[in-house]
Amino acid sequence: MTKHIANWKLIKQIAIEWMSKNNNKAISLEELEKLFIAKHPERNPVNVSLDTRMLTVNSNSRLSYLYIFGRPSSGKKIQNPHLENLENRKTVEYPRKSSEKNEKDFFFHIETEDSSLFERYDSKKHGEWEIELDSNNINKLKKIE
Repeated sequence: MTKHIANWKLIKQIAIEWMSKNNNKAISLEELEKLFIAKHPERNPVNVSLDTRMLTVNSNSRLSYLYIFGRPSSGKKIQNPHLENLENRKTVEYPRKSSEKNEKDFFFHIETEDSSLFERYDSKKHGEWEIELDSNNINKLKKIE
C-alpha cells in the first residue's frame, strides 16, 4: 500500500518543478490548480487554494490552521493544552518566525490587478514574517521590521 502524501506537499512539489522549468517565475493560483488536476486527477482539487495560502508566509489564511503550527487560529482563544501556561508562551511557542528551513514557509504572495501570484519565499527579498500572539491571545501575522 502506498503511503498517502498530503496535498500541500504535492502542491509544493508541483511548484518546485514548474518554477525550475520557468526561471523561478511566480506561478498563478490558476496554473497551480490546473497542474494539480492534470498531475493528480484522482485527488480533489478543492483545497489547492487553501493549501497554497497555508504555505505562504504573508497570508493571513495560514492563521486558520490551528494544529499545523500548534498555535491558536486567528480570532480564537488558546485551545492547545500545552499552551495553557501563558507565562511561558514567548519562550516556548512564540513568536513563530518564517524560515526557508521550515517546509511550510514556501511561498510569498504577490497580488496584481489581474491575478494572484505565488513566488518562492526568500527572506532576503521578502523580509521575515512572524506569527505572534497579541494581548488578547489571538494569532497575528506581521512583517518584522
